[in-house]
Amino acid sequence: MAKRLYFIPKSSYQGLILEKTVYFPEIRGDRDHSMKKTMETMHHVIRAKESGGQILEVSPYGGPEGKACTPWLLKLKTQDGKFHPVAALYEAAKVFEHGGPYEDLKEKRAEEILGDPRLRQSGKLMGFHFEDEAFTTTPRHKFFDYLYIRALKERADLHEALLKAEIITDVTYQMSSMYLSPARSVSYFISLYQKGLLEKVLSSSEEFDKMYTLTFP
Repeated sequence: MAKRLYFIPKSSYQGLILEKTVYFPEIRGDRDHSMKKTMETMHHVIRAKESGGQILEVSPYGGPEGKACTPWLLKLKTQDGKFHPVAALYEAAKVFEHGGPYEDLKEKRAEEILGDPRLRQSGKLMGFHFEDEAFTTTPRHKFFDYLYIRALKERADLHEALLKAEIITDVTYQMSSMYLSPARSVSYFISLYQKGLLEKVLSSSEEFDKMYTLTFP
């Protein structure tokens, strides 16, 4: 059996999102074909479990809006006035025991970034440094969420489609080896937008921390 996480934005819920697990028959074969069939099967099982709901698939196998929200396509304008992929900014901001951040990475292609030996040879990941602010690694997905939510805030062209979504999925997300989930980040964005908290949580890393405990005054 295959297993995936899926997320339900819920602005009225204290945690802002619901994180759930779905099990369904595993499909093998050619990667593109099997991923598409896996996505279809996963969505069918989720709809049965949740009694319907509009699903947004955030992966290369989703629709136009879902593809636009993937980490190598979604871009954020930084202080240098340039637009960089969220995934590149995440890697470039890493601070290790023996090096980093390696800001030159944000200018490179995906394959160059992922193959850069510094990301594997600089010791333990200690945190992130981005635009004069430090970010901790607790929770592990916090800085990734921050970049995603900030980038999505500027993509007004996607907001209508995102706000219609009731369930967010990512068929490529492997629970056993990954903790960064674009689907989770998109779900947080939707709930924060609905609660009118986007500006507040993005005002500083300290304010962003409060998103996970909802301790806003």
